[in-house]
This record gives sequence, C-alpha cells and structure tokens, in this order.
Amino acid sequence: MSSTPEPTSPPPGLSPLKEGDPTDIGPYRLVGRIGAGGMGAVYGALDAYGRCVAVKTVHARFARRPEFREAFAHEVAMLARVDGVGTARLHAHDTEAEVPWLAFDHVPGRDLRAHVREFGPLEGEMLRVFALGMAEGLSALHTAGVAHRDVKPGNVILAPDGPKLVDFGIAVEIGTERSEDASASYGTPGWTAPERYIGAAADPAADVFAWGGLVTLAATRRAPFGTGDADELARRVSTGGYDVTGVPEELRALVEASLSVDQGSRPTSAELVEALLPESDEGGMGPVSTTDTLRRMLRDYWRGVDAAGHDPARWAAWLGGASAVGLGAVGTLGGVVGAGGATVGGAAGSAAGATAAGSGGTVASGASSSGAAAGAFGGGSSSGGGVLGGLAGSKAAMIGAGALAAAGVAAGGFVVYDLVSDSPADLVASAAVLLEDTGFVATVERTPVGGGETVSEEYLYSADGESFLIRGAAMGEGTTAVAVHQGELYVYASRPNDPTVVWQDSVEPIEVDESVNADSASVDLVTGPMRALAASGEVERDGEVYTGPTTVRLLSQGAVGEAAAVGRIETDEEGAPLRAEYSTEEWEIEVAFSRVGEGVTVEDPQITSMTEGYGWAAVHAPICGSVTGGGPWAGEPARWDVQASAWEVDCDYAMDVSEMMNDTEVYGEEAVAERTETLMTHSGSGGSTWFVDETMACAIFRRDLGGDIANRTFFLSPCIPAERSGEASEEPPFFDVDFEARTLIDYHEQG
Repeated sequence: MSSTPEPTSPPPGLSPLKEGDPTDIGPYRLVGRIGAGGMGAVYGALDAYGRCVAVKTVHARFARRPEFREAFAHEVAMLARVDGVGTARLHAHDTEAEVPWLAFDHVPGRDLRAHVREFGPLEGEMLRVFALGMAEGLSALHTAGVAHRDVKPGNVILAPDGPKLVDFGIAVEIGTERSEDASASYGTPGWTAPERYIGAAADPAADVFAWGGLVTLAATRRAPFGTGDADELARRVSTGGYDVTGVPEELRALVEASLSVDQGSRPTSAELVEALLPESDEGGMGPVSTTDTLRRMLRDYWRGVDAAGHDPARWAAWLGGASAVGLGAVGTLGGVVGAGGATVGGAAGSAAGATAAGSGGTVASGASSSGAAAGAFGGGSSSGGGVLGGLAGSKAAMIGAGALAAAGVAAGGFVVYDLVSDSPADLVASAAVLLEDTGFVATVERTPVGGGETVSEEYLYSADGESFLIRGAAMGEGTTAVAVHQGELYVYASRPNDPTVVWQDSVEPIEVDESVNADSASVDLVTGPMRALAASGEVERDGEVYTGPTTVRLLSQGAVGEAAAVGRIETDEEGAPLRAEYSTEEWEIEVAFSRVGEGVTVEDPQITSMTEGYGWAAVHAPICGSVTGGGPWAGEPARWDVQASAWEVDCDYAMDVSEMMNDTEVYGEEAVAERTETLMTHSGSGGSTWFVDETMACAIFRRDLGGDIANRTFFLSPCIPAERSGEASEEPPFFDVDFEARTLIDYHEQG
C-alpha cells in the first residue's frame, strides 16, 4: 500500500502560516496564507467536511473602532440578501469576535483576462453561458438591492463549474447618493460607466455597462474601449467610443445596448437574463427556474476550464504534514477569496497553477453562518462604500469617514483602482494608499514650537516584508531603533560589550510603555495623518499641495501620543507624496520622502548595524516561553524567558532549540546528537558551548569561577550565529567556528 509523501512546499496560491498566526478560526483549520496587507490577512482553510474555504480577518487595531464594526455589520446585513449561481457564497462570519472574520468558498481558476490571454476567446454556447452567468450574478445582486460598481475582468473568475463574479470591495446599496458614498470616486477606467464621472448615485445600470465589456473581452480578447491612460479611456467611455467587432451577431445588440452612454437606454440585468435564456420546446421561455436552467447549461456547455493548479488534497496533505507556522516566505499580497471558490484580489495566480485572483484584492462581508450567499465583498460605511474594501491588500487604507480604495495583486504586479474624480480629499487618501502598499523611505524631523533641539529620525516601510522601522531614539534615551516586523514589536539599543565573545551575559531588556505595541508603532504613524486630513472634509488644494486639519500620532520618548494639527501634503504630478508638514501646539513636524515605490526592503537592525561599533541588540523582542536551565548545581535550577531576537527566528524554533538544550539535568547532555556538537575551544570547567543545527552557538557558563562548587551559579548565554571554520580533526578541539556579531535567541532569568 503506497503512501502519499509529505509535501515540501505549500499548495499553489498559499504561503505558510507565520509566527503569531492562529491555527484555527471559528470552525476552520487554517492551511496557509492567501494574502496579507496593511488592513488584515486572508487564510486558506478547511472546514469540518474538508472543503476549501477562505477566511479573512481584520487587524485588531481596526477591529477596535466602533465605526468599523458598525459598517461591518451593515455590510453583512446588506450582502446576506444576495444569492446567485454566478456570485460567491459566504459560509460564516463572526462580527463580534475580538478579531472579526468572514469565511467564503474558495474558487479555483483564472480571471477572465488571464483565461482568454492563454486559451483564446470563448465561442459558441460557451460564450453564451458565460454571458448568462454574469447577467444572472448581477441580477441576483440587483434584486437584493446591491450595486457592485467594480465589474471588470479581474473580478470575474472562470472556475471549473462556471464563471463567478467576485470582489465586492466598493459595493453599496442601490440609490446611495454620492454625498453618502465613501467610495463613489473609485473605479477602473475603461470599465467604469460614464455617469459615475459626473457624480451619479449608485445604480445597477453601471454594472450592466461593464457586463457589455466583459462579453466583448470574452468574445474577442479585446477590451471594448481599448488601452490607454485614464483620461483617454474616460473620454472614450463618455463618448461611446467602443469597438465590439468580433462579438457574435446574436449577442452584439445586447452588448451595444449595455455600452450605451445613456444609462436609461441600457437593459436591466433581469432583461439580459431573459434575453439569454434558451427557448423551451414549446417556443416559450424555459419552464424551469433561471437558476436550474443556468446550472443545466453549465453542465452541458462549460468545458475546458481547469482549476489552475488548485487541489483540495494538497491542502489536506499540507495541513497534516507540514509545520507551517513561522517557517515560510511572506505570502503574496492581495488574494482574497470570493464565493463559490474564487480567489479575489489576486494571489498572483498564473497559468502555472497559482489560484487565480482578481485585481480587486478584497473579500466581502456576507451572510449568516447558515451560509446565505454573498461574494467576495469588501465592507462599507453605514451608507456604503467599503470599510472592508481593501482588507486583503492594504489598498483599502483610507479609514477616515470610511473612504476606501481597493486593490490587489495580479500576475503583472500591483493593480490599483484609479480615481474617477480629482477631489482633493481623494487624492490625499490615494497618496496614503500608495505609501502603505508600495513602501517608502522618509526622514522625519520634529522641532519644538518656540525653539529647541530638532529630533531627526529615519522611517522605513516595506510592504512586501510587512516591516516598519524607525531609526533613532524614539523609544527613549539609549535606544537606537524600534521596528514592527510581521506583527511583532522589537526595540534596539547599542551593545554594551563585544558580541563576538560567545560567553556574554544577555543584554538587559527594557520595559515598554503600554501605549507602544505592534499596532501603534506602525506605518500608520506616517499615513494616519494623511487619511485623517482626507477624511476631514476641509482639504484645500493649491496645485499639488493639500492643506487642512488633521490628527497626528507621535512615538516620542518611548510613548505614543496624539495631537490635533494643521497638515500640508505635497505630491508630484503622479500623486506620489514628496513631503508632509504638520503643526501642533508642541511640535513642527516635517516628513521628506526620499523613496516611494516597489522594492523598498527593511532588514533586521541587528544585521544593518553590525558595522556600527559592536552593533545593536534587541532589548525588547517576542518572549516565546520559558525553560529550565543554569541555576545552582545544588538546589532548584533557574527559570529563563526565551526571547526570539532575530527576525529570521520565530518562536517555534526558538523554543525548540531552547527546550532541547535546557530542559535537561545538565545543559546539552540530552540534546539531539544529530543537531549539536561540542565546541571544545569554548568549553571547559567554566561551562560548555554547543554548535547547534550548523547555524548557531549556544552556551552555559559559571558566573562565579572562585566560589564553592556546590553553590556555583550558571547563566545561559545567548545563541549567536556561527559558522564552521577550518578542517575538522580527530582530536580536540575537533573544529572551530566564526561567530557573528548579533543574537538569534536570548535568555532572561526570571525573578
């Protein structure tokens, strides 16, 4: 009987869970990460029946805001009404959880554009059933009183069981006025209906307009308004400059009517469904329900669409055979999963097998735990717009009054919703989104009002690495940097002694003020004031300079404070921020961006500081647990907290090494032989040093070499990077190692 080997890499479309990720949410067992961003994370999971689902969570810092929860609940109530074959299905949600979550079907497949690019246009009955499936999905939404507002190729997944409309990141209730619509100014040029450029209320006719474009692309591999910059596409849309050459005659009239500049001349989604349903043998409309007819047509005509590498068995195998937490690479940003199974928001799905994703990058709120259908929906404000709109990819970063831009990751990189208005508030909010989703390097200078010494710090943010770093003494005198890396807070100070000597005491940890945590010491320190300015409703514009009231948060002298301010934001012609200035009662603050865009990386400060004296040590880092080790030989051994000091060491590994080495009668004596070797040159009557996993040296040493042997006290030395040097010999010292000037695992004695 053959056995399936344990997988060595996660399934397509997933990356391993990270340290700090849960293993279960509600009734779901998490398999891996689909995507993550500044607002939250989306996980691939298995339900009790072994079905693949996607579970979206929200960062705790946003979940704590009452207005967020209210919008979340409103969105659930709105989208719970939606049920369609061509829309995504919600399994369950918990809006009252400490970290709210939503669970959806996972839809495998490619988005429409990727499918036709690789396999060519859809033809014959395959094209007709696609057109019907999209019309049915829109009709289900519109019947429920919901306008999608971002129907486009990236939000349509071609799954093996049919086309699915996903990503409702900026969906609102039909009739929502622009003044109450936080995302009214967002859409995708070439797919946004002309009336939205002039401030029309949310209307189903805009979705029907985009339906005509979907069918054109599916039939011809061309978008109806071609390619070009946002202004040119807007001009063509507003003047009816479409090209539907190649759309079959039996569909062309419907497509042209749908693309009409006059929204009143377009058919409704229900009329599209009626026109596309086949006639019965008696000459009338099909005698069975629309849902049954569509499902029958899908069974009969939907062919040649694969799962793009998705295999539920691989999810189960990975869950059972891999200890994924903390071991893997950063998940691809974007990728949220929509109903019926689609990955929404782009898990960078390619034809090679990653789960296909739309370029929208958001997943929805949805129905009750009984599973009323919804889709991959973003949230909204109480009047619509999408508070959840960008939770999967941090493009939905404009919190303020609920204004959000949503985006995701497609195979070609970041795809951002373009603004369909140039209001000052929208442009400032868009600048904040750009920073959060592409990274930046900035110099921040704070000068006391009335004169005094200027404090200068460098702020760095890597969107890909989920890392934010402040180089400077923001955490108080003696500190050198503070960082948040993958949800964990680290504080650094200069090393007091030579770290190349392995038998050193641990660097003394510091207490951290309760106001400082991974949420407060985050990129929000830079983008929060911009979002608050955008949400103030009082933004004034002078060229590329925007001014108005805002609120700033400062990390100074080890504590986080907040103050009202007057803000001034300057951008370039493309909307990228160049500098920001804020005036409070106490401070004049200047932020100068030296770099904005993809490719910003942030490294562990222990590594980058190795050329600065003895380098920096982590004086605050994740405490993973405790072990028994050291202490008097006669009497109770001491208890030591285990600290994961380096970014490449997660808590699982730190505890694994520490327990192997320390929870024994004599340090290292019962350690796994295949993983440890004695370093004879650094061992003797004063202690022992071990080479562990061919990567680090860990040691235990006497504190008092002249004391009574019965009462000698021992301490655990930090584990530091080490590498073999020279040839091994048959006699002691066997071999030696070169040490690196930083710490991987540190130990702090309790009591």
